[in-house]
Amino acid sequence: MTPNSVAEADTKDPLSPDLAAKLVDFARACKAAARAVALYPAAHPAIGTTLGRLVEAANRATLNGPFAMQIRPTGVLVGGAEMARPDPAIRELAELLHPHLVGGLKLNGGTDVATWRALLLLLARSADETRADGGIGTLWSRSGGPSIELKEIDYAEVLRERAGAAALIENVVAACMKSGARLELDDNAMRSLVALATDPVKLQALVAKLEEAAGGDPKSHAAAMIRLVRGIAEFLSQATPEELEPVFRRMATAAASGLSADAMLALLQQRGTADAMAGSIDVVGAMVDRMDDKAVAGFVAGAVIAEKGPTDRLAQAFEALVPDVDRRRTLLSMAEQQVAASPLGQEGNFDNLWSNVENMLTSYSDAPFVPADYARELSQSRGRATDVEQTADDPPERLAGWIATVSDAAIRGLDAQLLEDLLTIEQDPARWRDIAETVVAHIDDMARVGQFETAWQFVEQLSREAAGVSQRREPALQAMGKLARGNLVRQALRDLRTADDPAFARTMRLCHTIGPPAIATLADVLSSEQDPKTRRRIREILVGYGARGREAAQQLLKAPNWEVRRTAAYLLSEFGGAEAASLEPLLKDSEPRVQREAVRAVMLNGSEAAFDTLVRTLRSVSAAQREPLVSELTALRDERAGPLFRYVLPRIDRTGFKALYLAAIKRLGAIGGNDSVDALAQVLLDGAWWPPFQDRRHQPAAAEALRRIGTPNALDALRRVASIGPRTARKAARAELARLERT
Repeated sequence: MTPNSVAEADTKDPLSPDLAAKLVDFARACKAAARAVALYPAAHPAIGTTLGRLVEAANRATLNGPFAMQIRPTGVLVGGAEMARPDPAIRELAELLHPHLVGGLKLNGGTDVATWRALLLLLARSADETRADGGIGTLWSRSGGPSIELKEIDYAEVLRERAGAAALIENVVAACMKSGARLELDDNAMRSLVALATDPVKLQALVAKLEEAAGGDPKSHAAAMIRLVRGIAEFLSQATPEELEPVFRRMATAAASGLSADAMLALLQQRGTADAMAGSIDVVGAMVDRMDDKAVAGFVAGAVIAEKGPTDRLAQAFEALVPDVDRRRTLLSMAEQQVAASPLGQEGNFDNLWSNVENMLTSYSDAPFVPADYARELSQSRGRATDVEQTADDPPERLAGWIATVSDAAIRGLDAQLLEDLLTIEQDPARWRDIAETVVAHIDDMARVGQFETAWQFVEQLSREAAGVSQRREPALQAMGKLARGNLVRQALRDLRTADDPAFARTMRLCHTIGPPAIATLADVLSSEQDPKTRRRIREILVGYGARGREAAQQLLKAPNWEVRRTAAYLLSEFGGAEAASLEPLLKDSEPRVQREAVRAVMLNGSEAAFDTLVRTLRSVSAAQREPLVSELTALRDERAGPLFRYVLPRIDRTGFKALYLAAIKRLGAIGGNDSVDALAQVLLDGAWWPPFQDRRHQPAAAEALRRIGTPNALDALRRVASIGPRTARKAARAELARLERT
């Protein structure tokens, strides 16, 4: 969007009641639909209802043609006019669009529910996220449709304009004076040039600079002018074709007031030549056709003042601009008033001078030089074009059918069908790889606007190729890897917060189809997700990978984000079979929550190598690192922790790890089993004959644990200790046996 369009418009008159009603109706429908799209899954009834109302409101707004809105920070204008009375819905519409740098919204008619949902999903994203992906203008140009046009504000361009147009004019003049057909300016400079062309004063300064650079050579001046207009036309034809008409009008006025008679004649002589063509547009003819009476009269007056009278070149140019003699006389009357108001009009012989002007400019004819047939064709061509435009003899159903072929849904379908066909029929591996990369980019665009069904079709097609044995397999695997790192998975995971069960199942199937490469993205999203429901669902997806996800989880162990490392530990515990060596860095991690998950991974691993890794870590780490490990071990209530506690008890110092030692004894008492009985009996039997003070707590705890187990085996162990164990152990065992007898 041009910088000038960012500035507040001069709105002298308020919107008409009809336009105001359409704008308010649209704004209210848009507000309701935006809220529904942000809160509910696609299948929710509120989505269809609110989007249907929005489609109806847009159709009413475009009933008489396109409905163009200019977006301001706190309001919306239509045709430069604003509401007579402010309406909260208008402000909310502006607050929805402006943070995404939407400066203009144009409805062309024919919108549908899918198109509106796609746009509102983009607007539901954070503005920073949208800008990081290239901006809403870029995203919508790739994933939107012709029924809705967005103009994005370019604030960098605004700042360039505020810095002054002098440097821009110098660069444009230098480019226009270079030989060659093309105006060699980059896209940023072209956007700034289009913005400059909206200011009549700056545009006039540019035309004057062109004349100065031409050094008085009218042909050079005309050639530079043509190069300027052609460059703008070519740029706008690709970017914003609807801006061509106002630009041609402004350029026509600037040419009429800024070109000399010689330069104007040189310009007119290029009409229809190859140098004047911007695609199929004759830029000279486009300017000439848009020179109104005021502009042409100004051109004549300026030429007469500059030359202090009429010239043959002026007469030729005037005749070419105005073939109709009666219109020439009218324009000369207008020009006379301008010349009379100038210093030339104050001279005593002005009446004679103007009489000469009228005689020369009304009597000049190019009939001797232009064949009658050619002149007749020229005069009829404009009328024929109008007749063609006004011809409407096609029945409504035929017109509706034609329009349907260029609807948003039809274009999206054609895009998808084309890419699907190319993936199917292309046999060259290198070309197929390029197509696959295009498909990946297209999938990301579709995901941003919630069109997962189309994206899913391509994922399945790429997945089939990746599972095959043909030459397409390797590029297909690379494409799946890009999908895993791209926007598709992230966007699908974001939608889990409001997704229903079928949508969640689809997302899980999508991730598992892409394969283990998606695990890194899943872990990254999980690390920043706060919603409990979404976190639970992501964990379910991760666990669903099973053993084939182990290698991918191993690669996450050294991730800079602690949440990702914690997820890696969680996955290793869920997938099973984690190597003991891979758990050690997690147990020593600086983040206690990573250590906590690593302890769980050790427990579920179940191997002596993993248990030994934990014991060695407990012995070697600092007190600060040991504390969360001990805390997590003492808090374990999982029945599967028995083997871990049985391994730890005889291998840790009961003096240095009092709390852990006692917790292990108590947990073995709760877990039970013959293995636990043997471990507890050994604790009692290993006590010293003359125990220090620290032995006096763990032996009663072990005896109590055996009593709580209460199996014959446990009671036999108590009796054995009571008869042959160390003194304090015998005392503890006898106390627990006596308690049994009392109960």
